Amino acid sequence: MIVNGNDVGLYVNNQLIGCLTNTTFNGTNEEIVVTCKDNNGARQVLPGGQTADIPFAGNYNPASQYGFEELIGLWINRTRVGIKQGIEDGFYIAAYAYLNSISWEGPLNAASTFSGTFTIDGPVEVGTET
Repeated sequence: MIVNGNDVGLYVNNQLIGCLTNTTFNGTNEEIVVTCKDNNGARQVLPGGQTADIPFAGNYNPASQYGFEELIGLWINRTRVGIKQGIEDGFYIAAYAYLNSISWEGPLNAASTFSGTFTIDGPVEVGTET
């Protein structure tokens, strides 16, 4: 069964961020290049560190239980939080992270929007809630 993107939420300390329009998990395994002359220059690599982040975007709604106003506080205070991207009662990705960037837009005759990026600090956990 295909997962509807509307069902994928982003949670901060188990509170759903309200009125999001997008959330994305990005993970990267870094490489350590160990190519030698002995193998005619064929590229060889070893696994290195892992980095991950979760950028997100949404519409600013002051009525949201957890939204832009709470997120800006995380950024100001440089607060490390537990985050989880996943499907309610389904698959999730969880980790601790810092909100390293945030923006707020107020365009003419359009919805006011916000966006930001959580940078993962430490290991990533995956699982399924039932």
